[in-house]
Amino acid sequence: MAERIKRIKEEIVGVFFSLGGIYLTISLISYSKWDPSFFTFTDGPVRNYGGLVGSYLSDLLITLIGAVSFLLPLALIIYGIKRILGKRGKRENLLGFTLLLLVFPVLLSLISETFHIKAPIDPGGLWGSQIAHLMKYLFSIPGAYIFSLSFFFTALIILSPMTAYEAFNELMKKRVKTSTPSPKRDITVVESPPSTEQQEAHEEIAPSVERARSTVSQSAGTTYQIPSLKLLNSYDEMKKPPREELIERATLLEEKLADFNITGKVTQVHPGPVVTMYEFEPAPGIKISKIVALADDLGRALGGLSVRISPIPGKTPLGIEVPNKQRGIVGLKEIISSDIFQKSRSKLTLALGKDIYGRPIVGDLTLMPHLLVAGTTGSGKSVLINSMVMSLLYKVRPDEVKLLMIDPKLLELSRYDGIPHLIAPVITNPRDATIALKKMVIEMENRYRLIAEQGARNIDNFNKGVDREYRLPYIVIIIDELADLMFTASREVEDSIVRLAQMARASGIHLILATQRPSVDVITGIIKANFPTRIAFQVSSKVDSRTILDQQGAEQLIGKGDMLLMRPGARLTRLHGAYVSEEEIKRVTDFIKAQGEPDYSLFESIEVEPREDKTTASEERDELYQKVIEYAEGVGEVSISSIQRRFKIGYNRAARIMQMLEEDGMVGPPKGAGKPRDFIGRL
Repeated sequence: MAERIKRIKEEIVGVFFSLGGIYLTISLISYSKWDPSFFTFTDGPVRNYGGLVGSYLSDLLITLIGAVSFLLPLALIIYGIKRILGKRGKRENLLGFTLLLLVFPVLLSLISETFHIKAPIDPGGLWGSQIAHLMKYLFSIPGAYIFSLSFFFTALIILSPMTAYEAFNELMKKRVKTSTPSPKRDITVVESPPSTEQQEAHEEIAPSVERARSTVSQSAGTTYQIPSLKLLNSYDEMKKPPREELIERATLLEEKLADFNITGKVTQVHPGPVVTMYEFEPAPGIKISKIVALADDLGRALGGLSVRISPIPGKTPLGIEVPNKQRGIVGLKEIISSDIFQKSRSKLTLALGKDIYGRPIVGDLTLMPHLLVAGTTGSGKSVLINSMVMSLLYKVRPDEVKLLMIDPKLLELSRYDGIPHLIAPVITNPRDATIALKKMVIEMENRYRLIAEQGARNIDNFNKGVDREYRLPYIVIIIDELADLMFTASREVEDSIVRLAQMARASGIHLILATQRPSVDVITGIIKANFPTRIAFQVSSKVDSRTILDQQGAEQLIGKGDMLLMRPGARLTRLHGAYVSEEEIKRVTDFIKAQGEPDYSLFESIEVEPREDKTTASEERDELYQKVIEYAEGVGEVSISSIQRRFKIGYNRAARIMQMLEEDGMVGPPKGAGKPRDFIGRL
């Protein structure tokens, strides 16, 4: 409120000065020496358009400083407009203008008297003529001119935005440009090349999409249908800048770099949906580090743009990335319908966006194998989380991937509550989230025992060796705001996350962590060490960028989905995230919810506390023990994993039941890892 009042005051002052300048201009233009004034007494009518006040003001100014009076209203108007626009003039400008008002009348009087110029208005007025006479008396005519011109140019230098040396350089540059015709630029404007996946077997994309849209069966006997692409919005493709505009900006880049003593030339231009990359080949002997350090200065020279400079992998030129005047929208539909997404064999394919060349980019979470996302509020972090969740919904059935969503902010992930892909309801309480992460650690350990019992190496090998109904689904844990959890129970949360990050890959459990606080107390060193794949959106400082990426660069992003992808063994890749709206998410989730309800039995069956109440546990075991005997009699063999799958219990309980069967002499000797034991029955 105080800022608004201050702004209103500034505008009122600006309007006052502007109108005062206009009034003074009208008064000076309509000046008449026959009007009443300080030096003229008459009873005649006032001819001045400014009235009686205007006649007195105009006569006073013209009598004192002559024709220079017309500079005063011009200065008032300019000052008023600046105040209206919220710009304050420098104090040096006031000093320079005052000096100009004092010396310019003297110079005009000298010129008028030297060349005998007659004008209807005294050029220098009373002040100019008297000082001119005094200077001629003291210094003679040449000396008077020297001193007058010295003070006159001093006033101009004070008022000028650049020094005399800078003005001379600009003048010389313009003379060189006009005298030598500019040669035809040899710059290649490279259109966005199709990705390798798009080039191969393009004619097969239609059948693959059709297969993805077909109805598939689930183990429960129901059917599930992948959502249609018609539920997603289509966005118009952004028109790329014309070639002339790209070449003009390339030339401007070379000129601005030359101002910093960096010579070279732009060889290629790659226009993208949000930024355009210019390949700059520096002259021999110029250090790359010197050019990279000029990113902020170059951005200011280009009009305040956020410029990023980085080496290009496999090339000698540097890449200078400059934001486009108009940025396009990268829609999620465009990425999901692309060849590279449709032909990906991974069930955990994530739609990320487009690179600066305009090519669709996807990620495989099974290879990452975990992802850390960080950025300030409004940078596009939550939109990316939604895009990744939606891409999973467009790729897999509920029996193939289960999602555990933790959303302490209560904003982004609650809209997915109720979809059959969930392993548990969306968790919003930080303490419930701590328990859920502990459950996932136990589930990871149980899965490793199952996989080892089967003699497999990972979840994929395990699923290939068992029937469909016994296959283990992937589990993706999504935490939208890690900071809220770390502030509630940092030690427990960090231990669970690190344990999962270190060991959960082979068991099919993967993590996606997001935070808007990229500080060392949230993204700790041990968490960073176990998350080699990271995405950084726009951050406020270089320190935050180094916290996420171990290097600078994220502070130069332009927001709204602009991000840097860090992968192990590869350079940073700049991407523009896929956009998905709330309406699209609602349409897709409503379509999926109509096909079935979530099954939380697996999550609820996981026991966090290893110790149970003995009486309750004994009763449960006794009841379950008889059911296990009946099941084993029917199939003739039994194993810990078969008990787990049949009765949907945890590993610990199944192992205790197997131990009881062995103590009662109902099972034969072990046959080796992964093989069931013969059921002998009661002796």
